[in-house]
Amino acid sequence: MSPPLLLALLLLPQDHPPEKCSLSGTVVDSVTGEALNKVELRLEPLDRQTTHVAVTKSDAEGRFALMDLDPGSYRLTGKRNGYLEMSYGAHRPGSDGSVVRLAAGQSLDGLNFKLMPSAVIAGTVRDSDGEPLEGAHVSLGRLTYEYGKPRVEGSDSTETDDRGEYRFPRLAPGKYYVGVEPESHGWDQVDHSANAGPMEAAAPTFYPGAADMALAAPIEVFTGRHVTGVDVTLLRFRVLRVSGRVVNAPPAGRVTVVLLDAKNAGMRDYDLRTPTKNGAGDFEFRGVPPGSYELTASGPSLEGRASVAVGASDVEGVRLALAPGAEVKLRFVTEGAGKPDLSRLGFFLTANGRSGFASMPGVAERFTAKNVPPGHYALKLSGSLLREFYVKSARARETDVLADGLTVTGPGTIEIEIALASDGGAMGGVVRDKSQQPVPGATILLAPDQRLRADLFKSTTSDQNGHYEFAAIAPGDYKLFAWEDVEPDAWNDPDFLGDYEKQGEKMALEPKERPTVNLHLATRPDAQ
Repeated sequence: MSPPLLLALLLLPQDHPPEKCSLSGTVVDSVTGEALNKVELRLEPLDRQTTHVAVTKSDAEGRFALMDLDPGSYRLTGKRNGYLEMSYGAHRPGSDGSVVRLAAGQSLDGLNFKLMPSAVIAGTVRDSDGEPLEGAHVSLGRLTYEYGKPRVEGSDSTETDDRGEYRFPRLAPGKYYVGVEPESHGWDQVDHSANAGPMEAAAPTFYPGAADMALAAPIEVFTGRHVTGVDVTLLRFRVLRVSGRVVNAPPAGRVTVVLLDAKNAGMRDYDLRTPTKNGAGDFEFRGVPPGSYELTASGPSLEGRASVAVGASDVEGVRLALAPGAEVKLRFVTEGAGKPDLSRLGFFLTANGRSGFASMPGVAERFTAKNVPPGHYALKLSGSLLREFYVKSARARETDVLADGLTVTGPGTIEIEIALASDGGAMGGVVRDKSQQPVPGATILLAPDQRLRADLFKSTTSDQNGHYEFAAIAPGDYKLFAWEDVEPDAWNDPDFLGDYEKQGEKMALEPKERPTVNLHLATRPDAQ
């Protein structure tokens, strides 16, 4: 190779890898400010395909450092025994905290990472005679909102030990509910006691001593506090029988019949279950406390359900007819440029927010829900595809499924046409406090004027510089809200959002528009 040609090649622009980055800081107790050692730190990239997860531990002075990092956007989390796992910049567990953005060659120093001490709820369960009860099933619940309606939903569970004691560690501050069910003896057992008449039995009980979740008392827990003495004595009720026949039951084999406590379902892990007794489909439940129940059964491609009210006497002659359910198919159309990768999209069709029909990865008919029984359902779409496309509409003939839900009345095929569009807008900005300083870790909510479209709500948190951004936003009218600290998903309560309505920043977003919208922290209504 001639010298002039070699020189020319050397002068050509070379591709150099981006300069590496680093970050360092100190982990402290959020209450006392004391430095924390042995904290396991995890730096996870928002895009896992670009780089790996980096880990380290804090030293005796609570200091940590992560070196040789690729530039990009990350979330930093930490956990330690006796403390709640948290994200950097978060004011409470469950919050995403601040995104950490590292530019090429940047050395980000002096991060102050606060971990919150965990709280505990503990107590003793006793039977109606006052004796400690071993093996009782204890559920811990919290108040949540689903489609604007409050409900208590179980978040953890445990069993009592040989002293009747239970303990829930690693709790965040908040209000909790405790419910106790007698030990489950399995579903495939039938009571053959000689006593066929009325009797009493222990029934599910909610702290401090209620049979109905609506009458339960919340237990308020503060940061790092141990709340003990949350004792529950199981109530006893005169229990009854529920009997009947499953109509159209398969001639061979047995059918499992389930008696669901409809009012207290969120805090009940053990439904009453029994198998049919013979080929005719006869079934019988014993030991059923008074209440409102939903009776369900299923066979091959068949479903059945009926409501049952248990009062002062046995319920006999219930007919539970099995019939084919509906087949719900999702069909997708695309508007705009680009072809969506549907493997990055999932669906969930649910009547109660807890259970339902979901997409099955790797299955040819992954967007088909078979044997859907009669009822009213909500459709939820999720997945990384929604970072690039938004759902413009989902319709079953004349029904707007995203706004009004889907009502299934019987067998047949229901097709939902879902339009995915790629002309969504984006927005970003900086959240500032009263002193005009950027606020890291703030929660930002994008709320549509069409409040019935739950899928149009978006939330995020600000990064270490107070910056936030949203992508793939459906064109339309919105309001933006920012809070320094807020309970996750609190805005699902219409009353909560109504208190801040006047502080929202209005905006109308056009297709592919990318406005900058700077925000100020909302203040509590009682502080205005």
